[in-house]
Amino acid sequence: MVTKRLTMRALAGFTLWAGFGAAAQAQLPAMTAETAFKNYQPKQKGVNVTTPTPDQWANLKVEPIPGKADPKTPMGYIVRDSVSNKPVRQFVSYDGKSFNIIAYYLEGAEAYREVFPPQPTEPYQFRWLGANGTKWGIDRDRDLKVDEWVVISPEELSQELLQAVLTKDTKRAEALTVTKANLDSIGVTGAKATELLDRAANVGKKVGEAADALKATPAAKWDHLQLGIPQTLPADAIGARDDLVSHKTGTVMVEDGMNPKVLQTGELVQVGRAWKIVDGPSAGGGNVAAGGGVGPVITDKIKDLVNTLDKIDQNAPNPPTAAAIGAYNARRAEVLEQIVAKLDAKDGETWTQLLVDSLSAAAEGEKLDGKHLVRLKQFKEALAKGPNTALASYTAFRYMVTENSITLANAPPGTLPEIQTKWRAALEEFIKAFPKAEDTPEATLRLGMAYEFLNTKEGDAKAKEWYQTLAKNHVGHAHAAKAMGAIRRLESDGKPLELTGPTLTGSPFNATSMSGKVIVVYYTASWSSSLEADAKKLKALVKEYGAKGLELVTVCLDNDAKVAAQTVATVGLPGTHLHTAGGLDGSPLAAHYGVFVVPHLIVVGKDGKIVNRNAQATNLDDEVKKLLP
Repeated sequence: MVTKRLTMRALAGFTLWAGFGAAAQAQLPAMTAETAFKNYQPKQKGVNVTTPTPDQWANLKVEPIPGKADPKTPMGYIVRDSVSNKPVRQFVSYDGKSFNIIAYYLEGAEAYREVFPPQPTEPYQFRWLGANGTKWGIDRDRDLKVDEWVVISPEELSQELLQAVLTKDTKRAEALTVTKANLDSIGVTGAKATELLDRAANVGKKVGEAADALKATPAAKWDHLQLGIPQTLPADAIGARDDLVSHKTGTVMVEDGMNPKVLQTGELVQVGRAWKIVDGPSAGGGNVAAGGGVGPVITDKIKDLVNTLDKIDQNAPNPPTAAAIGAYNARRAEVLEQIVAKLDAKDGETWTQLLVDSLSAAAEGEKLDGKHLVRLKQFKEALAKGPNTALASYTAFRYMVTENSITLANAPPGTLPEIQTKWRAALEEFIKAFPKAEDTPEATLRLGMAYEFLNTKEGDAKAKEWYQTLAKNHVGHAHAAKAMGAIRRLESDGKPLELTGPTLTGSPFNATSMSGKVIVVYYTASWSSSLEADAKKLKALVKEYGAKGLELVTVCLDNDAKVAAQTVATVGLPGTHLHTAGGLDGSPLAAHYGVFVVPHLIVVGKDGKIVNRNAQATNLDDEVKKLLP
């Protein structure tokens, strides 16, 4: 494996600029720990790197990096912690006058890099690495602001877009926007390119409009991004060199005190390793139609009703109690019914989806004969007879889920087994009726979970059957990977623990490094209701049995690494803490063993093999005591 030092030296010697040699051998100014941390800080905000305080500078050592032509003349310096020997900063020069690459580290792993080419015509580059993400930005005019992202994930794009809206920074949004050069690079030309670029021309204007409509406070911050399944236009269908992969829209959930908000990204397209904006942002709960189109359509005859709906949305419940949310959605449903009544089937499709969502939310807290569930059932039955199977399946799935939720909330004692039997039957009926619907992978996953939660040998066998069906029939879906992980977990008793991934500090981890120890693997997230109580129990357990050979590994399933790190620190969780982006639904760490809910605990014996794949916090101390008497 190439070390970070070798990677940077290879970059210095063989890439980006020709002619490196004599000029780079000029004598660089001496580097000290004080200079490294007093004069050099990340140019981009919010970067998580190790930054020793002045009282810790004495514990640092500065090593020269030998030059290529003359090893006695340094081409840069590495600053290390003298105790751990881990790198903290690295400075590399191409011209012998200034440092052209500056690398910042977090717990010894490179976490951020800045590149300042000696040629004034070359752009600055900023790279987020390790626990900081995947972003790679280009600054062509050298004003320390990114002009274009050459690598950025949809989640990171949505974070950048939200900041552009909150600050009304059109340049920040334009850096995310698809360009002609982008489309040329994947061979998208002609009518399709013109269409995309015409839409992209309005991004700057939409940033201001979205900011005014969002009405966010200075405390607003990114929570998470919701995306559907990406769609693909094959290259030959549009005369391109590469397929055009897109998300028709993304929904950014925004925390803003007690008044959460929603921002839509509009369509996103993939260009190489970067996602690009096409339509630009808009505030509010827009949606993607069941058939795949972007909506909703607003015509003159529903403008007044849409304005009424907007006023309702601007007065969303605060605080958002269950009763207030129910009443809020009931008001929305009344207006949406009127909107749907004024539109034809095509234009009304997305509005019908919104109506279904509001009816479902309004029905929560009612009885089975409540008017909103009854109305939702009427829509389900009417749409089942129509030609729009996508909308029919969308409505049927939400009716089924809402009905089951209400049934559980009002269940008399002793009726749970009967309710669960009915739920499994309803899921099977849905899957049979709509084998290719957008919600079918979700229904299949829930069916597998429902059988698994029976906690019987027969239930586990049926669960595996449905997980296998999901993996076979929906290849490439995120739930397929989760289903395969669930099968792996169900078959894991007596098998070696398979757990690898980065820690919250960016260091690699492999459970085999804890050979000979008893391991408790604890899957959790900041929103877990039992986290605080579990943390107390786990701290006590580690205190009692740590010296005897107990190790705790926490798998943090928050999407944001910073939230996960803050949570671990707040509750004082001991042990090793793993994290990958994606949250409970998308994290590879959750997918590997098909973890559906938190908390989830796995206990591993000294031989490295799993002794309990579904441990409970309530009797965890008894289990550990048996393994470490």
